[in-house]
Amino acid sequence: MTRRPHGAAILVGAALLLGACSPATEAPVSFDPNAPSITASGQKFDKTEIDVPADSGFELVLHNLDSVPHNVSIYSDASHSQRVFGADVANNGTHVYHVQALAPGTYYFQCDVHPVMNGTVVAAAG
Repeated sequence: MTRRPHGAAILVGAALLLGACSPATEAPVSFDPNAPSITASGQKFDKTEIDVPADSGFELVLHNLDSVPHNVSIYSDASHSQRVFGADVANNGTHVYHVQALAPGTYYFQCDVHPVMNGTVVAAAG
């Protein structure tokens, strides 16, 4: 005699299977909407200049819309003489980095994974 599962057992099994296939929902990332931000999409940044306050720490927001990881590192110049800030490589999503105060001046930024994604950071007073 072959036993067949009851309807309730089939429904419970289906619910567990669907739950396992559903994407996990993450809490939204909280950040200052006025914080400097940059978006990575199509393995390009949406801007080549980021304006930040000088002499004051700030949040830098990376919106990674690509399926590959990116980061934002800030260097003293394009020849990478000194790394001023380095962010961890981040997968798809919004990431908030806390950057220590920069002296007034112009800096160089890039994605360390894709160095052709780059530009300048301008730290200005007031």
